Amino acid sequence: MANPHPVFTGSHPRALRGSTWRKARVVAAIGVAALAGTLTGGCAWWTGAGEQEVIQRGCPNAGILPDAQVLTEYRPGGGRDIIDETYRWELLDVASRCSYDGPEIEVDYALSLVVNAGPAATETRVNAPFFVAITRNGDTIIDKKLHQAVVTFEPGQRSVVYTRTFTDLTWEIGEDDGLFYDVVLGFQLTPAQVAENRRRARF
Repeated sequence: MANPHPVFTGSHPRALRGSTWRKARVVAAIGVAALAGTLTGGCAWWTGAGEQEVIQRGCPNAGILPDAQVLTEYRPGGGRDIIDETYRWELLDVASRCSYDGPEIEVDYALSLVVNAGPAATETRVNAPFFVAITRNGDTIIDKKLHQAVVTFEPGQRSVVYTRTFTDLTWEIGEDDGLFYDVVLGFQLTPAQVAENRRRARF
């Protein structure tokens, strides 16, 4: 069963991979382009006083937690070699924007991930849990929400890019600047899966 708590140990949230409007690797070019288009299409309301407040107070950094960037799944009862892999999920990039409404801040964000079918893959419709957490000053968790990425493989397809947009992050910050906060994304992993990611990151 997945760990119900966010995995923040080992990789400080300030060391996030990906940030507002930063583009990811070439393999994610299509997905990232979709992110940028999704969010910039709604920026017309950023005018006047609202725009000035965003410029002055900034927006939260949005990024991917390195230890929770990859989720590797294996066939039941099998080993942990590459031939036993069913699906490998990887968060690629995140883009975001924000607006202020009195004491509250609202963040819209979009994410891109890819899932690859491994040698032991048997399903055409798969899903993976991921979290979105809000932190202040890199260590205080304000809120956390869990979501499911659901992907369908077409016949003969071995890799799928998934993108999704959210507009549900609103919280009270009072006189704080948005730059004090982070929006942290990652897969919901068990301690064993986190340890596996750390081992792989060393090579």
